[in-house]
Amino acid sequence: MVCGAALGALSGWGSRLAMKRALNSSDKVFYLVFTTGIFIRLGLLTLLICLLRHEKGIIIISFTVSFILVQMAFEAFPLKHNGIKRNS
Repeated sequence: MVCGAALGALSGWGSRLAMKRALNSSDKVFYLVFTTGIFIRLGLLTLLICLLRHEKGIIIISFTVSFILVQMAFEAFPLKHNGIKRNS
């Protein structure tokens, strides 16, 4: 579970940096970075689950849940709090 949280924090932090750089870009660039980030995180999660395939199910589930929740905390919540201000 700790490994899942640590890898989730690393993944979320990297995604957060990429999204912050793309926030002020055009919509095409922003959506490209967003979509690429989703596929990279999904691929990383799939790879990590494949590496844990010989472990018990509860270990895989706790790893996956901690990975996803910590990743969301590092990625989504700071962007929502510090997002750009638009007059639209």
